[in-house]
Amino acid sequence: MHPSPARLLQALIILLLLWSAVACQAAETEIPTLTPTSTSTSTPTVTHTPTITPTATLAFTITPQPTITPSITLTPYPTLSPVPLQPAVLFPFRDANDRVVDWSYIHVTQIGFNRLNEINDLWAFVSFQLLDRAIHQRNFDFLGKTITVYYLNVAHEFDGELLPMQLVLGGTAGENVAIEDIPAGGNAYVQVRVLESSDLFAPYITHRDANRDYELREETYPLIFLKDLRQMLPTLPDELILLADHPILFPQDDWPQIKLDMQRVDHLAARYHPFFEIDDYGRLASQSEFALALRDHIFRQTTIPLGFYAYSSQTLVIIKGDQ
Repeated sequence: MHPSPARLLQALIILLLLWSAVACQAAETEIPTLTPTSTSTSTPTVTHTPTITPTATLAFTITPQPTITPSITLTPYPTLSPVPLQPAVLFPFRDANDRVVDWSYIHVTQIGFNRLNEINDLWAFVSFQLLDRAIHQRNFDFLGKTITVYYLNVAHEFDGELLPMQLVLGGTAGENVAIEDIPAGGNAYVQVRVLESSDLFAPYITHRDANRDYELREETYPLIFLKDLRQMLPTLPDELILLADHPILFPQDDWPQIKLDMQRVDHLAARYHPFFEIDDYGRLASQSEFALALRDHIFRQTTIPLGFYAYSSQTLVIIKGDQ
């Protein structure tokens, strides 16, 4: 018995429906395969962005550079003037306290303390080797004014080594002012005492007597012209010791008066300048690194940092040898 045409048509329709379903499922299974390609193409953009970070770390390496900048207070003065050297020769000499006076000699002549028991007032006699027989000069600016500084080329022994220094004698207003052209007045003078090797040198008594009021000062502590000292230097013997007495630390309550004195008196500006740091507003901000280092060297035997420094002379003592 053969199926009827209606049944054949119905079976054909069912087969067509089944085939279309299978085709649709095959098409659906191919669609997800496209998504990995799209995600894989986007991943390089994500992984590429971290490559920017190393450039940020390079910028960070610039920041430590300012800490490398050296402090100018360690080398505030120019090199020694080019003149023929004639170093003084040391000879055996002892002070009134039976201490050997050599190139490392330092004797405290005045000391004071603040409320915190800190040293804030310090004077000392310091010995020096005279390196030549000339008075040299340099310029420095103080509160908008140029001052010519007059100094001796000397050396002092720190930790077994002679350190070149400048021994400031005084100064006057103006740039490169010759000693002969210093105006009459206190700037033209320096206080000097000359001793023979047989004389007694008592540092404390010399400090006390030399710093009395001028009318009470003895004739043994005369004020002489810088030009006369310049003429005296070449006549001195090879065996020679210089000693200079000057304040190193100043009571902070006195700083306003000290600044006023520096503004009014040029030779005080020249002598005090090595012991102070001056800020951008012209104020005495602190004592200089050298002043503090010298204090620590005197009382704690600490090492003086390398640099070129200046000491100053309120009272200059010249001790001549037997030659």
